[in-house]
Amino acid sequence: MTVFWNAAAGKLVERWLATGSAASVYWLTLAVLWLLGTGRPRQEAAHRLHDFGGLETGEQVALLLIGLVVLAGSSLLMQQLTLPALQLLEGYWPRWAEPLSLRLRERHIRWATAYEVEADLLLRRHRGLSAAQGGGPPLAVDELVRLGRLEEKLRWVPRPERMLATPLGNVLRAAETEPLDKYGLDAMVLWPHLWTVLPDGLRQDLAAARRRVDGVVAAGVWGLLLLPAVLHTTWTLLALPFVFVMWWGVLPGACREFGLLMGVAFDLHRSDLYRVLRHPLPPDAAAEIPAGERLTAAVLRGSDDQALVYVPDP
Repeated sequence: MTVFWNAAAGKLVERWLATGSAASVYWLTLAVLWLLGTGRPRQEAAHRLHDFGGLETGEQVALLLIGLVVLAGSSLLMQQLTLPALQLLEGYWPRWAEPLSLRLRERHIRWATAYEVEADLLLRRHRGLSAAQGGGPPLAVDELVRLGRLEEKLRWVPRPERMLATPLGNVLRAAETEPLDKYGLDAMVLWPHLWTVLPDGLRQDLAAARRRVDGVVAAGVWGLLLLPAVLHTTWTLLALPFVFVMWWGVLPGACREFGLLMGVAFDLHRSDLYRVLRHPLPPDAAAEIPAGERLTAAVLRGSDDQALVYVPDP
């Protein structure tokens, strides 16, 4: 039986490591915080390890099995919490928070309008337009830097009617609606169809970028779940700057990376979407948006437009 239990324990450790490093880090951190709260962490840790070592092999394996179940359960729970947490961070809030959401959206609209006015003035001067044309003297170096920063900010700002309550939500909303503004293609409707025609390399990059977004969101949630331990030790308050760094420092960059890849997918492979759905490609740039709107409507609701002639299969 000793050989059996040793082999079983080895397999359990392998499964422990494969179940989810984030959950393992969370429970390990919680254990460290508990030890710190005792006032004598080294002695308490040595005492607990001595107690564990004194157990029978079967009891040790049973405890490892319980730990594995807790790890697996907490990982599954985090998978269910990640999307709702991301939606809250985006600004999709319950109805009772609508007054606050409205005020924040109005503030973002004012900021975006001011950015657009300033960027337009700088851009006119950068293009060498005269004062009569709304331009002026050439831009200095610091003004060129300012123009670049404004254009980067405006790249991730949706139209006013689509504005959300948080900067993160506006980044993702701008990425989601860019294909609609450029090509008449609604990404929310067409993304599952486009995904099937993307090359493997781009799909892997998109999946990795989305996993990074979900991982950063989950890391912040793990940090928040540590906070109840503040009743045992004030060291738990260190979780707050960690959550801030994850959600306000790392997450926007991860979302922009995913948004850029989504834009690349539509820029390079929208013709494949037309092809597999047997819709005629727009003949020129002027026909791009109307064609995209017809394609979106056909996928969303179907179409009985007799003017729409499907392209025959090659």
